[in-house]
Amino acid sequence: MQKYSSKINIQLIAETLLKSGISNIVISPGSRNGGLTMQFVNDDRFTCYSVVDERSAGFVALGMAQKLNEPVVVCCTSGSAAVNYYPAITEAFYQNVPLVVLTADRPANYVDLFDGQTIRQENVFEKHVYAGVQLEEEEDDATITDNFLKIKDCMKAVWQKKGPVHINMPFSEPLYDSINEKLIDFDKLSLGKPEYPAVDWDSLLSEASDAKKIMVLVGGQTKDDDLQHYLDKLSEYKNVIILTETTSNLNLPKGISQIDSVLKNISISNYNELKPDLLITLGQNVISKKIKNFLRENKPTYHWHVNLYWQPDTYFSLTQKVYLEAKDFVAAFCKKFEPKNSNYRDLWLLTNRINADYQNSFMESVVWSDLFVFKTTIENFPKDVNIHYSNSAVIRYSQLFNHDASNSVYCNRGTSGIDGSTSTAVGHAIKTEEQTILVTGDISFFYDSNALWNNYIPASFRIILVNNGGGNIFKIIPGPSSTNALEKFFETKHNLTAAHLAEMFNFEYKKVANKYDLKNYWKEFYTASDRPKILEIDTKMAPNAETLKAFMSM
Repeated sequence: MQKYSSKINIQLIAETLLKSGISNIVISPGSRNGGLTMQFVNDDRFTCYSVVDERSAGFVALGMAQKLNEPVVVCCTSGSAAVNYYPAITEAFYQNVPLVVLTADRPANYVDLFDGQTIRQENVFEKHVYAGVQLEEEEDDATITDNFLKIKDCMKAVWQKKGPVHINMPFSEPLYDSINEKLIDFDKLSLGKPEYPAVDWDSLLSEASDAKKIMVLVGGQTKDDDLQHYLDKLSEYKNVIILTETTSNLNLPKGISQIDSVLKNISISNYNELKPDLLITLGQNVISKKIKNFLRENKPTYHWHVNLYWQPDTYFSLTQKVYLEAKDFVAAFCKKFEPKNSNYRDLWLLTNRINADYQNSFMESVVWSDLFVFKTTIENFPKDVNIHYSNSAVIRYSQLFNHDASNSVYCNRGTSGIDGSTSTAVGHAIKTEEQTILVTGDISFFYDSNALWNNYIPASFRIILVNNGGGNIFKIIPGPSSTNALEKFFETKHNLTAAHLAEMFNFEYKKVANKYDLKNYWKEFYTASDRPKILEIDTKMAPNAETLKAFMSM
């Protein structure tokens, strides 16, 4: 017989989630959220997952929502459990990934009485959620109606803003009482559609009319065949150059995908020729610091940003905020725009070809190093897989090489932290039939090792761990080496390996430390197995920083 929580407000939240089209719940075990757990687990309309570590659970839910393109719930007990969700919430906020953060709480009059697991939870995430509400415990009709309207506001925000919302629910004991009666039922909710400012095409086309040099810069976004099609058309115009990144998930024969490599071949004397009159930015976070600096120092006359959610003045030159989906904007722009005759695109493509020649020549004799590892890793990815990169040096190395167009690439660039890369990839892997591959650095991997404490990781999941013995990026970027604190406080050198973690969490494990062994293991690594696999690539003794600096100074 079906068990329902005896608390009407728990039945209310469950039914409102379902009628809003939300059915995936990531639960971290606890007592104060026990009634919520009982309600969700005993209702077969929900799909529930148990992830013990709340910080990991938040990112697992983020990875699920990222893949599904729909909200996922994370649910925890009271106290510090709740704030362990905060790193994932900030990432979801800046990536526009929809999460419903459902935190159980002690009764409101217990706050600041030094009662166990009691903190100030009301509005604790207010700076990084699109809606936040505190429900009341009472069960009279007026309170139930008020709670319903609060929850509905959150459902509207999570769908329309595509970002996190927070619902805080105080509970008095008893927590686990159940009944066999369903007390709440209603029809599907109508949440309405968001409204955006109209696009002023006359103003846009006026600004574009005299532009002989147009740069389209695409930041992070999911794979979109329609956008690919329209950008292919736009790239035919000689006064338009399109720059993309690994996380743009685009493959343009007449565009540039290796921004940092190309920019290193541009001299200051060429800046005026290559700076755009009009900059059009699509997608979200751009990884390349070089292009940010280039555009800030060589400001375009006009800058349009195209996005439904964010309109940041990243390059300090924003003139138009365009609230459209990228594919809809490019499709309309291609129809309305009259291109100018120009050599702008060809100047950029010439620099791109020069870089390709330099790069091919350098890589023919490159020594064992992180640079070599990333080149061969990217060359050996299977087709039609999902690739997750961790942050710091890893995502930057990925930018130096072209990826197969069949693959989808992800990275947590909302806040660019290392804290949840593995957990996000795990969440993504749980919700897809396609293979998911995580490429990670050692610091990111060990920092998020509780991601492996997860009972739902598919056997097809693969982790490529590039272990160079510390935060090698601090040897690359300017500054840390001059502090006399590089090894201990920046680079954090270590001798850890993933061997014991692999054994503990039942992963197949292989360690390689040279070109020959790596080359000969790729086929086996991607062969189907009954357990997920970790490939640890040891580059601790390799001249990683020196090799990259030589490559970037060519």
